[in-house]
Amino acid sequence: MKGRRAPGRDHRCAYVIFCAALAFGAGPVHAEDPADALNVYISQSFQHDDNIYRLPDGVRPFGNGQRGDTISVTSLSAVFDRVYGRQRLHASADLSRAGFAEWSDLDYTTKGAAAGWDWRVGPRWTGTLQVDQKEVARDFADVQTNRRETSINRQRTFKASASYWWHPDWAVGMGWERYNSAYSDRASERADYRASIPEISLTYRPESGNRLSLSARFTDGEYPNRVLTATADEGFRQSDVRMSGRWRLTGLSVLSGYLGYTRRTYRNLSIRNFSGMTGRLQYDWTITGKVSLRSTVRREIGARQDLIDNFVVTKAVSLEPSWAATSRIAVHGKWEWRKRDFGGDPGIVVSAPSQDEKTRTLRLSVSYLVRDYLSLSLSHTRNSRTSDQPNKEYDARVSSLTAQLSF
Repeated sequence: MKGRRAPGRDHRCAYVIFCAALAFGAGPVHAEDPADALNVYISQSFQHDDNIYRLPDGVRPFGNGQRGDTISVTSLSAVFDRVYGRQRLHASADLSRAGFAEWSDLDYTTKGAAAGWDWRVGPRWTGTLQVDQKEVARDFADVQTNRRETSINRQRTFKASASYWWHPDWAVGMGWERYNSAYSDRASERADYRASIPEISLTYRPESGNRLSLSARFTDGEYPNRVLTATADEGFRQSDVRMSGRWRLTGLSVLSGYLGYTRRTYRNLSIRNFSGMTGRLQYDWTITGKVSLRSTVRREIGARQDLIDNFVVTKAVSLEPSWAATSRIAVHGKWEWRKRDFGGDPGIVVSAPSQDEKTRTLRLSVSYLVRDYLSLSLSHTRNSRTSDQPNKEYDARVSSLTAQLSF
């Protein structure tokens, strides 16, 4: 069958890299130094996914295809970060190659880069200038399964901001962001999205290091590859008023995130307009010297980490415990419940009922620092989704083994 193969060159090369990483662990290598301005990382991961296309139970891809696959992911990245006087410069670059043992047409390469300047002029002016591009393989849970290719989402961002500290603890600021999201496959072109986002803010930062900021953001978004019809809109305007910050509640706990009010109006399909509370709150609690817990609750519209550029209301709750078993062994867990409501997506037929999805994620991982420059990690993840559309439901299990070298 076209698109299927036995493990070949990509996997042999990956196996050699993985074995070489383990061999380095037996001998001296220059380890990453936190004081270094430049650090380089090489990693090799092997993953087994028992439901690549995120299909309901009993359904095979393309009629009789194999549901699961083994994936090899080889990555190279570099990070630069250095302070020159009162200025901080930072940059990063990464390259990743994924090869599938069974479904070779899903092989893909992603690359990314970022550069930033945190500037300071005199005692009162501070700001940032940042540009970045990242590429992410879109989860098949959000992609039609009638094609044999991986959809790559490319996100490009340019940000600039400036703040004037008229008091040691208080500042007023303004910023501007240009965001562009595009997909590599023609079937996803209608979801391509770009936006301009000006912002004004008032910030309070006392000597304790805590921080609170009241901001107003005004987004002008458009879908350049959509044509206005009775069921699809080509743009929107959104305004957000937010209170964000990071506040140390006690010596062992920190609360961070934002709460706000969002109003989105579409140019033509007013039936899809939205207004309501949005936010994300994260609570970090150091229970003991070795045990910590992170709790997160959020309600957002089209959160970028969900790779959803349309109006999709996401509600989620997660718990992430961590245990430092020894100085070199750490255990991490994650539980997340997420609900997505597609009722406001202007790509859905207006007269059709809204689509709701509930996804549950369980993950357990163990990491082992073999040497200061070599780490190994083993993880297992289970995802399950229920939906008011049965063909959107699935169960998937993913296991992975990763080795990383740092220089």
